[in-house]
Amino acid sequence: MTILITGASGRTSGFVIRALLQSNSVSPSDLRLFVRSQDKVKKLKQEYPELPESSFAIGDLLEASTLPPALKGVDIVFHNGPAFHSLETAMGIALIDAAKRAGVKHFVYCSVLFPVLTKLLNHGAKFPVEEHLIESGLNYTILEPTSFMQNVELQSVVETSVLPASYTPDVLQGYLDLEDLAEVARLVILNPAPHNRARYELVGQNCTFYDVAKAITGHVGQEIKVEQVPREKAVSKMATRLNLSTDYAVEGLDRMLYY
Repeated sequence: MTILITGASGRTSGFVIRALLQSNSVSPSDLRLFVRSQDKVKKLKQEYPELPESSFAIGDLLEASTLPPALKGVDIVFHNGPAFHSLETAMGIALIDAAKRAGVKHFVYCSVLFPVLTKLLNHGAKFPVEEHLIESGLNYTILEPTSFMQNVELQSVVETSVLPASYTPDVLQGYLDLEDLAEVARLVILNPAPHNRARYELVGQNCTFYDVAKAITGHVGQEIKVEQVPREKAVSKMATRLNLSTDYAVEGLDRMLYY
């Protein structure tokens, strides 16, 4: 079985890669990591020295000619689109079409919880991809995760005793551990038949920023205070952390925090 993983150098796909490599059912040669440059390949080789040269495919989801070589002989695709990219929808649709032509047996799409919230650019971009996948005729599973626990910069919070709130602190928000998402993805990838045409909303515990601060306080034995950050400053910080600079990305972040 050959598994293609897009966004392989990113955080989310990285958790999925590690979960698969920790499974006794997957050998390093079963993986094919799709990245955009040789520099990304070099980085991944350092992180996963057990992977052979055949485990890497360089291409661009917007360059059609690079998709057939990457998909040749692939059985399962795990696709996670780039965050806040203005052409994320086009990328997903292009990959689905290429996967169908290549004879891929199952397509796992990592979407987002409530893609119908189209006022949010990062949600609305995924809605047409889900629709296209459902109508494609491919066997598929759609994962719809909420926001991730790892978005809380825990080390900084403990060092400063402050939990920055990028939106209203008493708003409930789901928190999902990326390790849990990766475990679900692993189960689906390794045994896709029971999950064919399924759509899973993946959520963790709903908490406010105050709840999160209280939980951290209980674990580290020091009081953690919540401080709301002005939206403009929060957007700027998130854009820097995620290496996002386009107007579309900044607008997407701003809408997300406002919403």
